[in-house]
Amino acid sequence: MVHIDNITLVLVSPLQRAQQTYEQLRNGGIAREQQTQQQNPNSPPRPSCFTQTQARTSGMLVEWDYGDYEGVTTKEILKTRPNWSLFGDNVPNGETVEDVSARADAIIALIHNYQRGIDPNGDSTTALTMPKTRIELERQKSLQNQETVPADSAQEGTILDETNCVQIPTDVGRRDVLVVAHGHFLRVFAARWLKLNGLEGRNFVLDTASVSVLGYEHTLEERVIKVWNSPAHY
Repeated sequence: MVHIDNITLVLVSPLQRAQQTYEQLRNGGIAREQQTQQQNPNSPPRPSCFTQTQARTSGMLVEWDYGDYEGVTTKEILKTRPNWSLFGDNVPNGETVEDVSARADAIIALIHNYQRGIDPNGDSTTALTMPKTRIELERQKSLQNQETVPADSAQEGTILDETNCVQIPTDVGRRDVLVVAHGHFLRVFAARWLKLNGLEGRNFVLDTASVSVLGYEHTLEERVIKVWNSPAHY
């Protein structure tokens, strides 16, 4: 089972509700750690995911783009499209399940490489570049075009922008990842974790503020769900 002290990377959606969830989780965790330290003043403080971790915001984790159905309830949609389902029928001018699956796959690839300590080419590495959405790439390119960098500043060994990359811990046992995102996206994410078609996400009901644990059985190739939709929190 995942132990919070082994979480060294947190990936969070940029949408406000996910950011707020992570802040509440982090603040609550830090408060509990401080309380524990006060109760045991002679014990050395232990680093955990709340105080010693990398937190990255990724547009890959946003909720399914509902297009013309944004803000419209399922009940209202069914009045004009009986038997409609987000999984399979999609939404006009929004994302398809294939679009959402592609985003989930990019994050899963990042997590796998992070836990293996390899780059996308399979070579050993100590850092990985965060995957970007098309909009993020365009924004990054625009900012780069606006910046002027002195010729002598681009030296070998330059540290990568910490918001654009993640450092891989040398301790293999401390490479767990926490993902804070949204219901429909995470349902597709779970299906893709199990190497299923993203449509199978319709079978994974997920409640607000629930906790799930995805992991492995014997090897990093045997992906499983260890806990799903649990109301239990740290």
